[in-house]
Amino acid sequence: MENQSELNQGPSPEEERRIKRRARRERLDKQRRIRNRRIKLFVLAAIVVIGAAVIFTLAQKFLPSNDQANLYDYFGLTESGDATGDTKAAIVTDTEVLSAKAIYSDGQVYIDIETVRDQLNNRFYWDSNEQILLYTTASSVIETGVGSTDYYVGNTLTEAGYTTVRYVSDTAYVALDYVKLYTDLEYEYFTDPNRVVITTVTGEVDYAQARRGAKIRVLGGIKSEILTTCEKGAILTILEEMDSWTKVRTEDGYIGYIANSRIKETYTETVSRGFTEEEYSSISRSFQINMVWDQIISYSDNSDISSTLSSESGVNVISPTWFSLENNSGDITSLASQSYVDSAHAQGVEVWALFGNIATDTSYSSTVLNTTSLREHLESQIIAAALEYKLDGINIDFENLDYDVADSYIQFIRELSILCRNNSIVLSVDITKPIYNQDYEDLAELQNVADYVVLMAYDEHYDGSGQGSVASIPWVAEFIDETLKQGVSSSKIVLGLPFYSRLWSLDKGSDEVSVTSSVLSISAQSSVLSDNGLTPAYDSTTGQNYVEYTSDGTTYMLWLEDSTSMDARLTLYTSYSLAGVSGWRAGLETTDIRSLINSYISKSE
Repeated sequence: MENQSELNQGPSPEEERRIKRRARRERLDKQRRIRNRRIKLFVLAAIVVIGAAVIFTLAQKFLPSNDQANLYDYFGLTESGDATGDTKAAIVTDTEVLSAKAIYSDGQVYIDIETVRDQLNNRFYWDSNEQILLYTTASSVIETGVGSTDYYVGNTLTEAGYTTVRYVSDTAYVALDYVKLYTDLEYEYFTDPNRVVITTVTGEVDYAQARRGAKIRVLGGIKSEILTTCEKGAILTILEEMDSWTKVRTEDGYIGYIANSRIKETYTETVSRGFTEEEYSSISRSFQINMVWDQIISYSDNSDISSTLSSESGVNVISPTWFSLENNSGDITSLASQSYVDSAHAQGVEVWALFGNIATDTSYSSTVLNTTSLREHLESQIIAAALEYKLDGINIDFENLDYDVADSYIQFIRELSILCRNNSIVLSVDITKPIYNQDYEDLAELQNVADYVVLMAYDEHYDGSGQGSVASIPWVAEFIDETLKQGVSSSKIVLGLPFYSRLWSLDKGSDEVSVTSSVLSISAQSSVLSDNGLTPAYDSTTGQNYVEYTSDGTTYMLWLEDSTSMDARLTLYTSYSLAGVSGWRAGLETTDIRSLINSYISKSE
């Protein structure tokens, strides 16, 4: 009984403590395991999240974008069309998408006249006054007008089969097929979006064949938007090659970038469309031009021709200032004399009579040149006078023209050149320094249409400009350089020589210095020197002799035109292999200057 009683008793206190400790340890171990499991799961989740973020970041950085560019925005068009009802189309040239827009109507592409002139062919001329479109070749003026379906080549009527010119919103639009008649180009029209792709490039052209599926992107980079995807064998025109990307134009007018790794091959081909433009021919003399302008103010001045030719011995061309624009109807004034011409011809001297606008209101020039019918009236009078008086040439001296007459002035010379060429009359054109008159003197085109370009290489400083040389030697050299750089051949350039200088007077008043000048002939300069006991000193800056003196509180300054400055100019004439020289004006030079000029001309023959 006792033993059984002992067996029924519970664990001892010590055992209970051990049991409780064990249970607590087990509970803590379980909690620790749960906590560790949670930590591991958290870490794993964090790793997954971080990994996903890294992968996403790398994908963003290294995987190419599949975003498509809005092509209507790219071409500057709207999907809804144009409110005027005309179909507007983008214009893509060899290298760019233009901001200007074409019009598509009745199966024809029309481009505004300014874009035609700026991008395709600047010989097209638009007369906004009479709404006439002209194109001038070496032998003919081609004419058409708004709404016309035909055009005139000279007096010959030709059917176009389409409207050549449309007038929309005060702007002339020219059919691209009409432009193509006189321009070396080809084009293709595409839709969705509407665009015309024009190709004018000729000669050696670099091409690339794209791999199938290659992307053309707006910019060079895989994140740039996609313009188009290349089909198998797509041919691209290479515009610019870079390390990893190449700028290209697709055949359907997308200009963008392709990864170099997506180019299958590159090659070069010679492009020729078989277009031949009529070339301008020039009338040139076999001798060096030794010209002098003869200022004729009244008809009676013509009677001095014998004495003039005597003092201008060696001159082979004389240019009397006979003709000028009389009014805004295109009429001319004339001081021409047949006996003058006969006397010159008797001594073997050609007569290239001057026609200018200096003596008339400059507004006449704008009115007449900007209106085709008035301009043609003017041209017919000039040629009629040249034929009547048996002139050898015409010398055009138009100055101080406004910017709005720029195109018309060049058109005037184009048209006049045809009439002169058809009648074997030399056409020479006087120009002032290009940096002063580049607004209206397209020298590259003057080179094409005129026989000679005469540089009026004087008036560097003039009354009202402030004191200085009439024509410093560096300034003259710069004039020649600029003319050559703008496309005029040295074989057409005649260098103008000043036979005068200016005596500058600086009068120091109480408030400011008054600067005035008076013109001196070369011979008159010697009187200034002798009367004031002056000895000139060489000025290396201008390449001329210079004197300065004071009398009665007024300072006088004179950059001399003499054998020193003339020799320097004639050296330029020789070193640039120019076509000749022309002096302004007859009677102002001295015998030593005339002899110096003749000697240089003789050495250049």
